[in-house]
Amino acid sequence: MQRLARLGSYGAAKSNNYVTINRQVNWRSLSSQAPIEQDVRRRCTPIPNRALLSVTGSQASTFLNGQITTPIPTPDSPEWLTKGGGIYSAILGPQGRVMYDIFIYPLKIPNAMPSNQSGYIIEYDPRVSETSEGEEAKAPSLLSLLKRYILRSKVRISDVSSHLDLWSVWGSDQPDLFKRHASSWRWARSGAVEPIYQKDAVTAHDAVEGLNWLVGSSGIQDEAVWMVDRRAPGLGARVLLPKGEKPAGNEVGTSDEYTLRRILHGVPEGRDDIPPLEAFPMDSNMDMMGGVDFRKGCYVGQELTVRTYHTGVIRKRIFPVRLQSKENIPSPPLHASIVASSNQPPSDSPRPRPRGTGKLLSSIGNSALALLRLEHFEGAERGLLTLGVNAGNNNSQWSVVPKRPDWWPIQLPEEAEPQ
Repeated sequence: MQRLARLGSYGAAKSNNYVTINRQVNWRSLSSQAPIEQDVRRRCTPIPNRALLSVTGSQASTFLNGQITTPIPTPDSPEWLTKGGGIYSAILGPQGRVMYDIFIYPLKIPNAMPSNQSGYIIEYDPRVSETSEGEEAKAPSLLSLLKRYILRSKVRISDVSSHLDLWSVWGSDQPDLFKRHASSWRWARSGAVEPIYQKDAVTAHDAVEGLNWLVGSSGIQDEAVWMVDRRAPGLGARVLLPKGEKPAGNEVGTSDEYTLRRILHGVPEGRDDIPPLEAFPMDSNMDMMGGVDFRKGCYVGQELTVRTYHTGVIRKRIFPVRLQSKENIPSPPLHASIVASSNQPPSDSPRPRPRGTGKLLSSIGNSALALLRLEHFEGAERGLLTLGVNAGNNNSQWSVVPKRPDWWPIQLPEEAEPQ
């Protein structure tokens, strides 16, 4: 059995002909019964902190298949239709920890890029390789990392961030193509879960309808590259357009609005939510967002990932949380520790203290993502534990109230895959 939610009421307040972001979200309004984006007919926002690489050449697909966690078709394959136009994936380190979470778009249109070749565009967070003062970078830049593995492959890699802008587009009148999500789920005994999509769910007509909805009949249709964002229901589409262009007929929001929608859907992204070479794919929800294929082999970090799927136990997940405090105190810093404390009355018999801590991730206003131990989430859900995070250098605390996204599947006992 599965529960799929449509988290459309995300704290936006309608004003005249546009929608303004409300950072203080009323979480009671986040109901699976609410229609998708009921106040927003069509809207777009720039996607922050992302860069773009083009990978072209006759061996581009073979080359990328050896680096990423999901299979990749050739650029002209009709299989892209069944994948929503693009792929969500990751590049791992040797120990199976995420280095880059990425999106890959097929590049079939030569005039979309200066290289005039078919291939792929990789979207990633360039801040992963940035250094803090006095610290070494935890990961190399994606460009230098991929070039390290080219050897004699007939592949060319270049940075194309200066040629394209990246947008997120969604709305209540979006085509059915953008609303489709997993038709079922495949569970492992470890707690890992994979979405299963209908392979015949998308047709060429759907793709044309989607493109028309995104950019209209403007002259940039031949240069638009887009994909359905299938990490969670209702996220809409991601669109690459020539520099300076924007999706036609859309109200334009801010990048903070995109981040808030992502938080409320429980979708981590980039360095702040998936720290490089620290987080495992399943801890970061990448399995249930379709970013890992556990039947694919031959990529860096594959052995540990598959072993965890079959014989390990998933102990952490990233949840959307609400931050609340009765005091006027500073917002907690990024990656602050979340501590669990017991709500049970004192007892003569000793009780074990809650083990470990969580970590606060991206936040907008009173909404945030947090990496939590599953035992802490379940204790908080039952009222047995209280979760809190210190407010910067202040001794006061914010309370942390987690929420299970309604679109997450619920496992029945018979659904675990035999090992």
